[in-house]
Amino acid sequence: MVRKSLTFVFGSGLAFSACSANGTTDANADCAGAQDVLAECGHEPIASLDACGEEAQQAAADLNEAYDAAGCAGVNDGKSDSVWCKIFPSLCAEPLEALWPAPSAATTRFPILLAHGFNTSTTNFWRFNDVDQLLRDHGHGGGHVALGSVPPFDTPEVRATFLADNVADLLEASGAEKVNLLCFSMGGLDCRHLVSPTAEMACADSDDDGELDVPCEDVVASVVTISSPNHGSGIADGATGILPDADRSEAIDFVATLWGKTFSEVADDSHLVAALESMTEARFEGLHDDDVDHVYPKNPKVYYQSWAGFSHVAGLPNPISSDEEACTVEVEADAPSEFEDTRECDGDRCTELRMYRHDDERDKMDALLVGGAAFVAHGLDATPNDGVSTVESSIFGEFMGCYPADHLDQVGQINDEGTDPDTGFNYQRLYLFIAQDLATERTRQRVGPVDEGTGRYTVVHARESF
Repeated sequence: MVRKSLTFVFGSGLAFSACSANGTTDANADCAGAQDVLAECGHEPIASLDACGEEAQQAAADLNEAYDAAGCAGVNDGKSDSVWCKIFPSLCAEPLEALWPAPSAATTRFPILLAHGFNTSTTNFWRFNDVDQLLRDHGHGGGHVALGSVPPFDTPEVRATFLADNVADLLEASGAEKVNLLCFSMGGLDCRHLVSPTAEMACADSDDDGELDVPCEDVVASVVTISSPNHGSGIADGATGILPDADRSEAIDFVATLWGKTFSEVADDSHLVAALESMTEARFEGLHDDDVDHVYPKNPKVYYQSWAGFSHVAGLPNPISSDEEACTVEVEADAPSEFEDTRECDGDRCTELRMYRHDDERDKMDALLVGGAAFVAHGLDATPNDGVSTVESSIFGEFMGCYPADHLDQVGQINDEGTDPDTGFNYQRLYLFIAQDLATERTRQRVGPVDEGTGRYTVVHARESF
């Protein structure tokens, strides 16, 4: 089958087209080629391809591309909300149901603060897409749900000082004793630093003198990290490899400040390179999550929970690394879990696949993330990731599970609505499910006393809700 137009899409989102000799795309060749594919794969011809209008030609090109990538198996992989499916409805599956059920009436005891990630604020396109209003509408935290606001380009140590003020404001507004932190991407590192025993940060004013003097560990009930680079991100390593170090980054930081001020009110003194250095995998190499002397050590007073997304470039299968393997964690033989049916034990060692997914459905990674995904995935290792964080790096504390979604999807961007018909991922259901879990009294995995022999925190279990 002859193709006179080939399209290559790179991570930058730029598309380059090699056209036929007369400089125009041969639409008829695309449509004729698509009819050949349909016949070869056992489908009836599509009448609209004979006329080959603009929409039909685009759908035909998509079908040809899918056939080239995966043969007849790719022909039925149409996206149910795309032009493809408008032209080829017989090739498109019914939309999938949401991965999580409709929320129950359970609500969190404590208010919720949403901590955003790198290169964002409460207003730009990486923001939480109305998640705060969603949680308020469902009554969580007595209706007290707030958006944190920290510098878009700075280290967790600096960003956490702003987060402490956000916590204090929420405590004062709600009259609550504690708050729950839902922390996305780099926000997870901010939250971990905020409550770490070594940081000794304060998050509340005990005597109304304008000075924060109550330790954050005493007023933060839980830290939930969502696709956070808890063990670093390969994008940060790649970027810092070509940028000057933080001691010689004045010009870059100046530009970052100018850019940051276009969407954030707290970007007056940005430190872009230092922020990236704080998220490198090299910084976390050799550290164990339970090390007492970790960069951001756990705090026995706080409950930690984590979630992870995974996505695929062009929606294609990963022939090297398994999503299932990445989402499998070690568990105790008698630990309660909704994934107990996946548990396998070999002597005292048990593992469990914690994954929310319909069959083998794959998320198609947003083009904005594809360029960086190669760094995140460690090149040919093809480590499962969401375009910014690997599944492995996202796991911290009690791992709740992973799901098919890229980094943008997990905050409902760009301007997502409802359930993804091809994967069942629904960011609104995810956050409601997280809040509902915090509200539900159940046995949880907590940080226990330090094992003097290993110098690491142990694991204990406690029945509680937040």
